Amino acid sequence: MSTGALVICFGPLGRFVDALAAVQRLRAQQAHNRLTLLTAPGLAGLARASSLFDDVSTIELPLSPAALKALVKALRKRRFARIYDLERSQRTLDIQNAFKFFPPPFAGAAPNSKWRLDSPPPHPVDADARLLDLAGIGGRTPLPAPGPDARWLLRRRLGAPSLEPAFFGLERSFVLLNLTREDDGPRWPAERFAELARRVTGARLDCALTGTMADRAIARAVAGNNGQIKDLCARADVYQLAALGARALGVIGHSGGAARLACAAGGRVLSLHQGHADAAASAPRGAGAVALVSTDLARLDAAQVLRTLGMFEPVVSKSLRRHVAER
Repeated sequence: MSTGALVICFGPLGRFVDALAAVQRLRAQQAHNRLTLLTAPGLAGLARASSLFDDVSTIELPLSPAALKALVKALRKRRFARIYDLERSQRTLDIQNAFKFFPPPFAGAAPNSKWRLDSPPPHPVDADARLLDLAGIGGRTPLPAPGPDARWLLRRRLGAPSLEPAFFGLERSFVLLNLTREDDGPRWPAERFAELARRVTGARLDCALTGTMADRAIARAVAGNNGQIKDLCARADVYQLAALGARALGVIGHSGGAARLACAAGGRVLSLHQGHADAAASAPRGAGAVALVSTDLARLDAAQVLRTLGMFEPVVSKSLRRHVAER
């Protein structure tokens, strides 16, 4: 193919990071001479920095009827030869339906898609891979499909002081705890995160909390008065999250946002899940990813989490195991 295509993905951050695997495949296969992204304003900087897109367009959400009409009118003028719906949500279904007559060829999950993914695998990376298979992009991908590679983030600001752990007061080896869960699934309780943070600092390691603005209240409860626990929620940008995640002894917690970014940047990520179905649908994809599955996430204790981290991170194994044994 040699015509321009539109990719739609509004996020949030973790979902957008997953979608980059499909976009990298589109680029590797030289499927289109131009790729345009339609996304939310908060993800435009990351999208442009990736160099995967020739153009990045944004629109504020939620879409009002007037904004939806204006968007579809603008997209018609662009005459895209193909639209890849990597969002597959109600809002992208609304966009597709708003075209009414003679829409551009969609690859998505909507009933009127030219390439329809009607039985998507549970994990977004696998679902995206199957969608590209249906659209004839580079043959069929064995599942589980590989996750995205975002190590380019580490090269973008190489040597910048703001990417150093010391910029955030992390002077020793450190562990990141990710508080963000981007769906409505079970969460690990704040008191468990707090216990884990105390154990990490008790093992003479630094600890930092990552998350969104919505996680700030949880972060305050987790950190308490412990000055060794740094609250980075909504304070670190994507470059900093990638750099910290790649250099941390481990990123532990929910699989959203910072955890997926750290995994794509080559970091070690231990994600916590209630049941195998949850892990199959949301665990980060990457060489450094480990999913810890519990039948009841609320009862998963911090000592077990640290023991698991020690098994796949030799650097911290001795210190953490000694600390756990002392407790």
